[in-house]
Amino acid sequence: MIKEPTLQEIGLKFYQSRHESDFTKVYQRLRPSISYFLKDLVPDQDDRNEVIATTFSKVWCKIEQYNPYWNFSTWVYRIARNEALLFHRARKRTCSYDSMKERGINLDSRMEKILQTEFEEDPIDVLYNEAISAIQELPEVYKIVLTMREVQKKKYEDIAEELGWNHNTVRTRIRKARELIRDLLQSKNPELIKKYQDNR
Repeated sequence: MIKEPTLQEIGLKFYQSRHESDFTKVYQRLRPSISYFLKDLVPDQDDRNEVIATTFSKVWCKIEQYNPYWNFSTWVYRIARNEALLFHRARKRTCSYDSMKERGINLDSRMEKILQTEFEEDPIDVLYNEAISAIQELPEVYKIVLTMREVQKKKYEDIAEELGWNHNTVRTRIRKARELIRDLLQSKNPELIKKYQDNR
């Protein structure tokens, strides 16, 4: 029985190949969940389809900017969220200028402030990516095993077989690696940890 590839594996294959057939697999796998994710942000179906189209256009055009140490779906979801925010910014600008024209009110300064507003990233996404980056700072034995588990999404038994370790050793070293990551993040980004805990 052939094992269906994970989303991470599909994303990495597209990242490596830049091939249209691999992009199609990414699109087919992710489009339904991206549409669901955007449902509250962009309730109108036609508007949502437009945001989805621009999202995957960005995925195609900017795939070289993807960092394979990040979760691929997290990267795509961030693009989708940003595209939704840009869509609403553009819509607000259009409505404001229509209103200005109809009522003779100068809203330039107000709209400029809205358009320049920076939207804060989800602390969960930021924390995840910080954790993935922090793996590189671990001692080699922990870096290898945690990369295989968290980045490559390998099963414990596959890691044990590939590294020649027993199952308990794999679990123990992954647990220790996660503790080291937690300590690293706590020392380097205590405010981020607090923000994440406040948003749970």
